[in-house]
Amino acid sequence: MLILKTAGRIYGLDLGRDHHNPQCNQVGDKHKHRWNELFKDKEAYVPDDITKSVSDPIAVWRQFMAEAKIVHNGELNAPPRLQKDLFL
Repeated sequence: MLILKTAGRIYGLDLGRDHHNPQCNQVGDKHKHRWNELFKDKEAYVPDDITKSVSDPIAVWRQFMAEAKIVHNGELNAPPRLQKDLFL
C-alpha cells in the first residue's frame, strides 16, 4: 500500500478477504483501494490489471508493484502454508 502521512492509505491492494463497500456491494478476495474525498480509503474495486491468483501472492505483488511503479529492492518470501488469524 501507499500511505500519505496526512491522509493515511491512499492506494492499496488487499488479498484473501472479501470486502464490503460503503454502498453495500461486495468485492472479491483480490481488490484495490484508492483514496477519494467521499469514502477516504473505505471503497474497494476489483482490478483488471491484477491477473494472478491470490494463491500466488508474490506474483500478485509483482503485478501491483509494476502497475503502481513501485520499486522494491528487498526480498519477498512466500507466506507460510498455514497462517493463524492475526486477531485472536
